[in-house]
Amino acid sequence: MGIPISIPGLSEYISEIPNGNTILVEGDIDPIKTLFIQQLAVEASQRGQTVHYITSRAKEEDLEQIVFYHSDIVFPIIEERSHRHWKNYIEKDGILILDTFSYLILDKPLSEVRSYLEEIDSLCKQRNAIVFLSVDTGMLESKIHITVRHLADGILCFMSRDTNKGIARFIRIPKWMNRHSFAENIYYSFDGKKINVDLRSRVT
Repeated sequence: MGIPISIPGLSEYISEIPNGNTILVEGDIDPIKTLFIQQLAVEASQRGQTVHYITSRAKEEDLEQIVFYHSDIVFPIIEERSHRHWKNYIEKDGILILDTFSYLILDKPLSEVRSYLEEIDSLCKQRNAIVFLSVDTGMLESKIHITVRHLADGILCFMSRDTNKGIARFIRIPKWMNRHSFAENIYYSFDGKKINVDLRSRVT
């Protein structure tokens, strides 16, 4: 049982996130990528899937944010900085979220990051789980960022740029399961509660 994508418009590109995959969600210092992951986590948990959410912040911050946006929380928020213990939260058919992964590995060398990423990905596939890694753009050294991208099964990039009408927000999917990718920029807006994809618009 994967995670269905419930955001209208985005679901026309990717209908679900299948089990057995590591997904990288990256973007600027912006809450939107975390809100996206939290929305998926809440919906998966409400369907009975086991979710473990490891945070780089104080767990009270994430609890407050999730309750504000989703009004209900039914999975644990965990403060666990040691990567040696992350694998213990990968359960069969479960979901593990590392938010933000880039901050949690900020002082780690490339060889170490590669080693435990390979272990996490292997366990993810063995246990038919889903692992989300969130990354703040520009936080990681280039080789480490490329390595994380290489090992991820799918990549969702939340991007933005200034226009004469304000900030244009869009999603890019440069890598997806089965060697798929999507050339389009998926334009969206955020109304303070929900992500709204506009299929009529494209950012060029």
